[in-house]
Amino acid sequence: MFITRKQSTFVSGVLSFALTFILIEQMQQHPSNLVPHNSSFDSIETKVFNRLAKEHETLTSLKRGKAKARITEVIEGYKTGMSEDFARVMPDLILRESGKYGYDPLFLTALIITESSFNNWAKSGKGALGLMQIRPATGVALAQETEMEWNGTRTLFEPDSNVALGAYYLNKMIGRFGDLSLALEAYNHGPSQLSRYLRKGHRPSKYSRKVYRHYNRIKSPSI
Repeated sequence: MFITRKQSTFVSGVLSFALTFILIEQMQQHPSNLVPHNSSFDSIETKVFNRLAKEHETLTSLKRGKAKARITEVIEGYKTGMSEDFARVMPDLILRESGKYGYDPLFLTALIITESSFNNWAKSGKGALGLMQIRPATGVALAQETEMEWNGTRTLFEPDSNVALGAYYLNKMIGRFGDLSLALEAYNHGPSQLSRYLRKGHRPSKYSRKVYRHYNRIKSPSI
């Protein structure tokens, strides 16, 4: 689930306001008991939390539905080479993997566009394969870390496996470099190469800017 700091602050504010409103209402109804007992307060708090939880669940469901529709629209603009079954469930796969790491699903979509234009059979000159362009040696290591079954390089041509490994790898780079733009550059250049660049005082940005351009484009109402 992707929640921004601004959204978190807003929810906290709503909760505080709701609690205050209900307490005032109770005091007006029972002026002789201005301070409610703990059990009464707990009951009020539970009701407020439940109400907010339901409202947030509804909002999240609507946002997921909107994101899924947008991802579907984006994918339809590419020749993916995927089977009809995988093409149909790809938006759900992106939503699932994005949810694991708190990504905006459209951001992960933008990364896939940058890597392969959703060509499931894409191969780079350096041997990277599949939707998120993962090299076999990297794929083996990532599969071990995530306890994913590895069936050779063909695993990287399985859309669900490739996206799962790619999303995990990006999160690993974020943890290592502590910066999304650097993590994207590490995803593209490799973490060791990026570290060498940084030691020399060079901070690459071409690749990350390309991902952001795709991200901003697909966030707009029309492609």
